[in-house]
Amino acid sequence: MSSHHPSVLRIIATMAVCLAVSAVAVMLGFWQHGRHVERADARAAFDAAVQEAPASVAQVVPAGADELPDGAEWRTVTAMGTFAPDSLVVLRSRPVDGTPAWQYLAWLDTDDGRSLQVSLGWIPRPGPNEDPAVPTLDSATPVTVTGVLRAWEPDDGKEPTARSVTRIAPEQLPEPAHEPVPGYVMLRELCEAGTCSPAAVGEPVPLPALTLGPHLAYAWQWWLFAAMAPVGGVLLLRRDARLHAEGDGGAEPARASAAVKSKQTKPRRRRLSDEEIEDAL
Repeated sequence: MSSHHPSVLRIIATMAVCLAVSAVAVMLGFWQHGRHVERADARAAFDAAVQEAPASVAQVVPAGADELPDGAEWRTVTAMGTFAPDSLVVLRSRPVDGTPAWQYLAWLDTDDGRSLQVSLGWIPRPGPNEDPAVPTLDSATPVTVTGVLRAWEPDDGKEPTARSVTRIAPEQLPEPAHEPVPGYVMLRELCEAGTCSPAAVGEPVPLPALTLGPHLAYAWQWWLFAAMAPVGGVLLLRRDARLHAEGDGGAEPARASAAVKSKQTKPRRRRLSDEEIEDAL
C-alpha cells in the first residue's frame, strides 16, 4: 500500500475500536430504554389503581397470599381492627419533601385475622432537646383505617434497633401477632370513636412522584453516539491519510532545495591573471 495512506493494521484497529464503542453504546441505549419502559409501566399501573374504588384489604389481597396480586399496589383499601401498641417503631433516614423526618409504623390486627402494617404519619425530626410527638395507640379501641396499599420495600441489610428501622420490610419490623398482609398501607384516614383524621400523628406521608425521568432521552443519546462512532473512525483515517500525503509531498522539494543551496554555497576557484601566469613561468 502507498505510504500516503495509513497501514492496513491501523485501519483495522481503528475501525474495530469504533465498532466496539458503537456496540457498547447500543447496549447502554437499550438499557436506558428498558428503564423507561419499567417506569412507564409503573406509571400506568399507578394511574389504573388510583381510579379503582376503595375496597377492603380482604377483597384486594386474599388470605394466604405471599405477595401483592397484580394491580393491588396503589389501590385504596380499608381495614378494621385494633393497633398493637408494642409494635410501634420509627422509620428514620427518610426525608419528606427534603425535610428530615420521622415516620411511625405499627401493626393493625384486622378483623379478618391478619396483621396489616400501617404508616401512621410523619413529623419533622425532633432536635436533641425536643420531645417528639408520638401516636397514641390503644389495643382496646377499634379503628378503621383507609390508605394506599404499597409493596414491601427491599431490606437494606441494616440491623434494626428495638424502636427504629430503615426500611419498611418484614425483616426489620417487629413480629406480627397474626399472618401478615404482604404489603403495607400509607394512612389517609383513621377513624375511631366517631372521629376521623388524615393521620395518627403529624401529617400523612405523601405518595412518591412517579415520573418517567430522562431515560428515553438518554437512550436516544446513546444510539446517536453509536451511529457517530464509525463515522468518527472514517474521518480520523482520512485525516491521517491527508497528513501522510502532505508529509511525503513536502519531502522531495526540501531535498532538492538543499542540493541547490549546497551547489550555490560551494566556493569557486579564482581564475589566475596573466601576470600571475608569467610569474609562475
